[in-house]
Amino acid sequence: MKLDLVPLKPAVLACRVIPRADEQLFSQVTGGQAGFDPERRSLGLLTCTSDDALYVALDEGTKAAPVDVVYARSFYAGAAHASGPLSGEVIGVYAGRDPDEIHAALAACRACLESDAWFYAADDAGQIAFFPHVVSSLGHYLAAEAGLPVGSAMAYLIAPPLESLVGVDAALKAAPTTLAKWFGPPSETNFGGAYLAGALPDVEAAARAFAAAVLDVARHPTATTRDARAAGDALGARPAGAAGGPSGLGRYKVLATGERLAEKPEHLTHLFDDESLVPKTHPRIVLRGKLDLLQCALLDAQVAADEAGFRSLVGELGELLELSRALVGAEVTGKPLAPLRLQGLDAAQIRWTSHHTWDLYAVPFMYPDVRMGPVVARLGLGRAHAREAELAALAAFPAGGPAPREDLIVALNRTSSLLYVMTCKFAGGRYEGKRPLSGPVRGWRPPKTGAK
Repeated sequence: MKLDLVPLKPAVLACRVIPRADEQLFSQVTGGQAGFDPERRSLGLLTCTSDDALYVALDEGTKAAPVDVVYARSFYAGAAHASGPLSGEVIGVYAGRDPDEIHAALAACRACLESDAWFYAADDAGQIAFFPHVVSSLGHYLAAEAGLPVGSAMAYLIAPPLESLVGVDAALKAAPTTLAKWFGPPSETNFGGAYLAGALPDVEAAARAFAAAVLDVARHPTATTRDARAAGDALGARPAGAAGGPSGLGRYKVLATGERLAEKPEHLTHLFDDESLVPKTHPRIVLRGKLDLLQCALLDAQVAADEAGFRSLVGELGELLELSRALVGAEVTGKPLAPLRLQGLDAAQIRWTSHHTWDLYAVPFMYPDVRMGPVVARLGLGRAHAREAELAALAAFPAGGPAPREDLIVALNRTSSLLYVMTCKFAGGRYEGKRPLSGPVRGWRPPKTGAK
């Protein structure tokens, strides 16, 4: 996951391969790990200016070659207080069967450091560094460190002490993730953070919220009246005046965080436009999917009615189909629906009709039956989709919420009611088709009601 912020790219300071390490040294470096093959004594060693970036990169090496990370340690106080110009703030050691495996792992490690794993600057001066990294698929090194399965997605979140606490809190609240491991400040390098586990879209959302929270603290460090929950509300673009100069904003904007993106990720979609990307699980996107299904179900019922020659039913379904399309437009634009009127009935009359089918059509409350044929089956399916769409609308526009849409909810409720009425009319023989019905559908009988 890349952010439109100033990257603080790590540098490898020293790197060597020992084709076959001395047995005594090897035993100490590996810490006498039980079950470790003593013949895997080829070692690859490197130091780096950034410890967490190197840990991610070391994990990448385990995916590129059959090697193990046998030693990885951060140095106290960080790279600014290193013991020498080639020390940096971390050392990592691979072990493998031969030098070729080690070289392959080192190459993958260095490529990761150059193109993927790095800290970002949270302030204009570049003095506040943080690490909102997402590992899409864990290798066996980080999987073991985090206690997670190999191949899992994980957010690797590191920041200075206070920022790390605020950021991890925001990350956990942003998406359904699990706190796999917490690093209480201070670490060896005086930072803190956490490993968060979950589905890839969720850990990415958590990492973005973490970044937003760290940036918020960096921009308003002593605003004691500022609610920390606001930290996850806006992730701006690259800080102006930072190293490398101001950056142009990305084309896309994530609605929940304000983050600018040059490319639209697959798990996000447009709520309205490029300035309002939301997860595809957003309640309004779910509602749009339900409205699409409703349109398809209505069209399918209309086709079945047309094939059977029920012309008046085709027309009534066409009226509902037009309403379903109007619902889509009203939801997206925010414009109100026109006053509801279907088959000459307003909303109140539709409700009354659906409660008096015995009086009107000699059909009590009924369940569709195989003898009623495909038209009734399609009408029932359309009604089910209308009810699902109504529930999705209630979730997207809850009563008492900031933007209620009672017009959409009432329209969907009456759509399901009217589809039930049409089913009762069909079962009661009120439509004429290629084979005119003089009464109820052949073989159908009203269910027995009342005491025997």
